[in-house]
Parts: sequence; C-alpha cells; structure tokens
Amino acid sequence: MKLTIKIFRQLSKASFLIISGISVFTITPDKDYMLVGLLLVLVLTILFRPIFCGWVCPLGTVFDLIRSFGEWLGNKSLIRPFNRRYKWWVKNNQITLHKIDHYARYLRYVFLLWILQAAFLGIASIKNGDERGIVTALYLLIALAIIGLFVQRSWCKYACPVGAILGVFSGLSPTSITRNAERCIDCHICSRICPMTIDVANLSRVCKIDCQTCIKCIEACPVDNALELKFQTPTLFKINRKVKDAVSSEAGLPHA
Repeated sequence: MKLTIKIFRQLSKASFLIISGISVFTITPDKDYMLVGLLLVLVLTILFRPIFCGWVCPLGTVFDLIRSFGEWLGNKSLIRPFNRRYKWWVKNNQITLHKIDHYARYLRYVFLLWILQAAFLGIASIKNGDERGIVTALYLLIALAIIGLFVQRSWCKYACPVGAILGVFSGLSPTSITRNAERCIDCHICSRICPMTIDVANLSRVCKIDCQTCIKCIEACPVDNALELKFQTPTLFKINRKVKDAVSSEAGLPHA
C-alpha cells in the first residue's frame, strides 16, 4: 500500500511537471484561467492542507530533482571527502543552522509582499523598463537552486509565495497527520525523512503550516498505524473554542 502511494505521488509530480512544461509554450493564461486554478488549489488546501505542494507543484518537483542531483554528486569519489566534512560540519552546528532555517522561512512572506505590492501598487515593480525586477527574481531562483543541492526543497522553505499563502489557509483544513504515542518506537525516521524538516516524532498532530501532506513520514514509518492521515476539527476552530471556554470560565458561565 505504501509503495503504491509512493509510485502514485511520483507519477503525479512527473505528470504535472510535463504538463506545466507544455503549457508554458501552448497556453496563454488569462484572468479566468488563473482564477479557476487558484480556487481549485485553495479548495484542495482547505480539504487536505498544501497537498498541491507535495503532490503537484512542478517547481517543487524540480527542486526535488536538484537535491537528488546534489546527493548523487556528493557520493562521487572525487567529492566524497568534501561531502563527509560538510556532513560533519552540519552535524556539529545543528542549533545554529536550525535558528537560521527558522528565521529564513519568513523570507517567503517578504517575497509574497513584494509580488503583491508590484501587482497592486507598483512601488517596486517586478517588471519595469530595464527588466531589473525580473533579473532580481532570476538571481534569487539561481541562488536557491544552488542551496537546493544541499538543502531539500529550498525554494519551498525560503521563497515560494504560493506556499506562504497555502500555509495560512491550511489552518482551516480538517486533515492532518497524527502520531500514536503508544505505537511510536521513537526511531525519529519520520523527522529525518520530512522534506520540510518538521520534527514529526515530537508532535501528536502535525499542524505546521510547512507540512505539505506528502505523507513520506507515514511511508517511512516502520510501525503500522503509528502515523496516520486523519480528519479532525480544524486547528483554528479549536483555538476559537479554547478562547470561548476561557471567557466562559472567567465569567462563571457553563462551558458550551
């Protein structure tokens, strides 16, 4: 079953990558086309969290391929000694790297604001007379592609404006990966396999906005039903319920 899901996800990503490549040269997008696509993605996000990012997004697939190339390159005999030193350095600087990674993820919201103001205000346009805005975005993409040789899904983590929006809407989703603490054997494979480096092994329910519902953690888990994809009350509704209960307690009213 897990193998079937893995193959299906790979086929889905490959298919949409090919379709997107063909569409660039054959389809001229208009407002109606883009609006329908946006609504479809938002509906999928509300139902299954940012599943678009984990199963469909062609740019995410490209960065997966870049990371695979980086791993292949690191295992070459000429580069292997340098790769071992790099891994040793990463292992001994985990705390610093985690802090950098945490704050760097907010950059995608900066990039999103840049795009929004360019679309509606034009203060710092992405496309202007001398094309400097587009060149800047291209430099950013190239830099992230280089980082992507070492860091999985660097575009998704640090720059993707679509992922930034979908992450916010994912709070409305009733779908989430849940961990059964009684079945869990604390092997931490789920945390190591997560492409968005979410510490799944220490969460009872994965509600992080970075979770792309790729379910690689479920596939990698050696214990059946220790990790499951479940439908539960959306996080935002639970927060509202807690607030109402707190207000009721202070007012001396019975809980609803």
